[in-house]
Order: sequence, then structure tokens, then C-alpha cells
Amino acid sequence: MIQLPKDADGREIPLDTKVLYGSGGTARNIVYWVYTVDSDLEKEWGNCWRAVTDAGRKLDAELMYLTEPDSWEKLEEDLDKCVAEGTACTYFSKDGTCQSCSLSNITTGCSPKVIEDIVFRIRKLRGEA
Repeated sequence: MIQLPKDADGREIPLDTKVLYGSGGTARNIVYWVYTVDSDLEKEWGNCWRAVTDAGRKLDAELMYLTEPDSWEKLEEDLDKCVAEGTACTYFSKDGTCQSCSLSNITTGCSPKVIEDIVFRIRKLRGEA
């Protein structure tokens, strides 16, 4: 059985995906997908999915990301928003309100979750997670 392609994080990529991201965050426009079988023509790419870009390049889905990868710059932007608004609430919420917060079912303050996520992102960006 042929399974859906997976990205570098192991997430399934829907075949209607229009954009994939490289490790540096560069967006690649996907035009169509090709599943190659083991053949004499492309043995190194046998039995795998390839994403074909608008530039005609074939990309290995397992080296790409479904969502833009995190970066030190993105982390800094997220922290700058909190500093500018004077609250950690803007870290998980676009407008700083509980109604638009991506955390759900939190009955106490969200600051511990914010700090926990920041520490996780730092470790991941350093290659430790």
C-alpha cells in the first residue's frame, strides 16, 4: 500500500499541499506529486514520493517541512511581541486575549506554558530536542 509522503518532522503531507519549506525556511511552490517505483531510470529515488515545483525541480518530501521551520529570528519576534504588549499573553494569542489563545483548557495562568514552550524551542533550535 502506498502511504502519503511525510515531511522532515514525520508529518503526513496531504497531496493538495501547495507549499513546502526548506530547512532554511525557503518556500517552494508545489505543482504536482510523483510517486516513483524502483526502476533502472531512478534507482536512488525508487518507491518514494517526489514533489515537483513550479521551477520543475523534484524535491524529496522527507527533506522538506509542511510548515515553516522555527528560527532564532521567529523566536525573537514572538518574544518582542510580548515585550511590546507588556504581557506573555501575546505569545500564544494573536491579540493577547484568552478567546484567541491557542492554549485550551488552561484554568490557571499560562505563563508556565509560555516559558516551557520557549525553553523547548531554544533546545530544538540548538539541536538538543
